[in-house]
Formats: sequence, C-alpha cells, structure tokens
Amino acid sequence: MGLNDEWLAAQLDSRTRREIADVIETRVRDENGETTRLLKVLRSSRDDLLLSRTQAELVLKALNVDRSLPSLRARLEAFLGLR
Repeated sequence: MGLNDEWLAAQLDSRTRREIADVIETRVRDENGETTRLLKVLRSSRDDLLLSRTQAELVLKALNVDRSLPSLRARLEAFLGLR
C-alpha cells in the first residue's frame, strides 16, 4: 500500500464517471496500459474512488478536452504538482 500522497480520493457520480470514461476511451491515449484498469474503475458502481498519479493524469487529460468540472481539474492539478 502506498503513502497517502500517492493517491487522490475523489467522489464522482455515475453520470460523471461514465462521461469521463467515454472521453478516455475515445480521445485519451495511454502508453503504459493503465487505461483499461481506470475504465473498469470508472464504470464500476462505486462513487468513492482512489486514483493513482497515472490515473489522475488520464482523468485530467479527459477533463481538459472540454474543460469540464473545473473544481475536479484543480484538485487533480494540485495532486499532480501542476498548481
């Protein structure tokens, strides 16, 4: 198990998770294979998520496509050290 600063807790409703998953699946490319794992997490029935740094990067890329969810984007950017 990693340290607390290696994971970002996020709570996303099913609609938001589905929309992010759709964007990731169609528009975000991942070289290390994390996309498949993240898509399973996003398409699960759990609203409370723990995102790794790699997963957070993928979600941020998806959110930057249409600039949606500014508060989640800000949290992801802070978690990734971009803010």
